Amino acid sequence: MKEEISLENCITKDFLERCRAAWESDESGHQAARAITKNGPLLGVMDVDVPRRLPFTFSVDVWDEGVTDQGESLRCWAFASLNVVRQSISENLNLAEKNFELSQNFTYFYDQLEKSSKFLENVCRNFDKPLRSPAMLQMLRRPIMDNGQWFVFAPLAKKYGVVPKFVMPDTQCSPDTKYVTRILSDKLRYAAHALRQAHEEGAGAETIQSIKEQELAGVYGILCRFLGQPPAAFDFPYKTKDGQFKTLKNITPLEFFALAQMDVEEYMTIIHHPVAHCPYGKTYTGNQDGTDDMSKMLNLDIETIKKLVIAQLQGGQQVVMGCDVAKQSHKPSGYMHARLYDYEKAFGTPMMLSKTDRILYKGTSGTHIMAFDGVNLDENQKPLRWKVHNSYGDGMGIHGHYVMDDSWFDEYVLSVVIRKKYAPEEIVRAYEQKPEIMAPGELY
Repeated sequence: MKEEISLENCITKDFLERCRAAWESDESGHQAARAITKNGPLLGVMDVDVPRRLPFTFSVDVWDEGVTDQGESLRCWAFASLNVVRQSISENLNLAEKNFELSQNFTYFYDQLEKSSKFLENVCRNFDKPLRSPAMLQMLRRPIMDNGQWFVFAPLAKKYGVVPKFVMPDTQCSPDTKYVTRILSDKLRYAAHALRQAHEEGAGAETIQSIKEQELAGVYGILCRFLGQPPAAFDFPYKTKDGQFKTLKNITPLEFFALAQMDVEEYMTIIHHPVAHCPYGKTYTGNQDGTDDMSKMLNLDIETIKKLVIAQLQGGQQVVMGCDVAKQSHKPSGYMHARLYDYEKAFGTPMMLSKTDRILYKGTSGTHIMAFDGVNLDENQKPLRWKVHNSYGDGMGIHGHYVMDDSWFDEYVLSVVIRKKYAPEEIVRAYEQKPEIMAPGELY
């Protein structure tokens, strides 16, 4: 028979005295404290030899155009995805311009409009639930956010297209989206109240639809005030690398996106989710309505994922990837190494979980989307380090790029987006499976 576990508070006078005595005799702890209190928790425990072991050179290097800057927003997914699109458009048009950039503001506008519409649909879908139900409380706490992934971008590009940045540049509000989020959240809560009130008063489907459209029109107007109105068509003058000057006249955003020659349906989201209840070779989705859409993810082992990424890079195309960027990385210098910081030695206590356990105990999440645009392979074609295209501006990292040790890939890369042509047939077939629906918050 198991002994009953004590649930009493452990923090007694005796406990505190023992802790105090242990600390006073811990010379290595005091040394670490001096370094941390003076230099901060990052520089104070950083392995200074890591930069020497991570030179910024790569045997495969597919893209070196100017980096972008997402500002204080959570639009990294749009920046990384649009980087892949702009590479294709730039190459297909043979653009001379080195810093050609697509409008993240345009994508963000329609992202917020679509998310607003989805929110109102979910309000209607939950008319039968009390306002204090978990589903409604979860929705109303955060009606809208600006975060996302490739599978958020792909439907937007397919439906609305893309435009050059000069056609719809950033406004004062788009790099710092907290005010957009705040105002839209207030509007959407108002709309939720209007819809639920109409339903409670016995309004029919036609009236409910009319209210939805009216409230969405209000959202559209808010977005225009913050971000500007998206163009229906525009002219695109450009110069080619061989000196020709050309102009695409009255081209629509969808026609401009077509210049990338990218079928978003040909891209797969691959995840590394090494937990027992999610076997490799199976597909999963966090989409709770069960539709088989672009949010589907195929779970594969990490070595297979690396081979897919290398194949796409060797094919000359960037790879969108999601990761837990805050772990074992140094933003100013741009170095990423699984043992960049020895926290256990510095703080004198065990605290580092395995990747599997970090996932299970919610110590890892997809906090950032970037793109691979290079890799350094050894003589056996094994990756040593990876070139990462970031969206924090050229003042961070190495001219805006990060260099990632392969050990960091193992531990903190969570997803990649792979074009089907670069994957073996058996992986493409596995991706075509109907996905298992996972609980909210289960996946990255």
